[in-house]
Amino acid sequence: MLVKSRVEELTNISGQHFDLCVIGGGATGSACALDAQLRGIRTVLLEAGDFAGATSSAATKIIHGGVRYLEEAIKGADVQEYHVLVRALHERVRMLENAPHLTAKLEFLVPGYHWIDVAYLDVGLKIYDWLAGPGRISPSKYLSQEETLKRMPGLNQNGLVGSVAYADGQFDDTRYNITLVQTFSEAGGNTLNYARVTDFKREAGGKISGVVVKDQLAEETFTVNAEAIVNATGPVSDSIRQLATPTVQKRMRPSKGAHILLPLDVFPTEDALLIPKTEDGRVLFAVPWGGRLLVGTTDEEVTPENRTGG
Repeated sequence: MLVKSRVEELTNISGQHFDLCVIGGGATGSACALDAQLRGIRTVLLEAGDFAGATSSAATKIIHGGVRYLEEAIKGADVQEYHVLVRALHERVRMLENAPHLTAKLEFLVPGYHWIDVAYLDVGLKIYDWLAGPGRISPSKYLSQEETLKRMPGLNQNGLVGSVAYADGQFDDTRYNITLVQTFSEAGGNTLNYARVTDFKREAGGKISGVVVKDQLAEETFTVNAEAIVNATGPVSDSIRQLATPTVQKRMRPSKGAHILLPLDVFPTEDALLIPKTEDGRVLFAVPWGGRLLVGTTDEEVTPENRTGG
């Protein structure tokens, strides 16, 4: 079954009544909409631009359990990060199993230049394996200097002791997101892109009863009635919240990362590289992707000082 045409969906959505309206067709919104529709909740999914056109297509293409949270989880400094780590490890294997055509298993090498660092990494990643339980992909292992350089000849050899290799997943984030949208449509849901929510409908008592939508292709406005609304618009969530309640205070703390694509011959490898700590304290990944090398960092909070930087 193919996704319904846009003209057909406009007819199905405009002025209609739904149990649930999900605003935002990224990874979170699409997954929420699919989950609701499969539970028998009549759902409509609205996206202001392209599906997966923003944050959900700007990832490092890794399905990981949150290896960057591992150190804090081991120390017990943040119980919440421990639970995030465990849940993500269990979700990782579900993603690999649900869409083998969009995912792959990938081995990461973490180089060490001091024996104490290698030992620390080895123990930590074995805990990572253990936390994954039955969702473990393959056991982590120590690699000698010789084996490490054989697999990653571009590494700095000076002082290199070896590396620890561990497995995580890789996925096509954009296609995975669009597949969620397609599956939602095939399950009977209604969805529309280039449909920007510009306001909320309200009953006489002020209760929200739907949304006002602008079709950004036809430049026309229509309404959608809904019993409940999910705001899944990621970085612009506060804008939607303030449409509902103009006086509400912002609560989003935006973060940003940076990714660049390099020719793969700059650092030829079939494996991925993880640098666990950089000068600014973030984690750095270098991942083969689409015949190139995708290099990126974990996020940092946006502040006035770094607002314009990468």
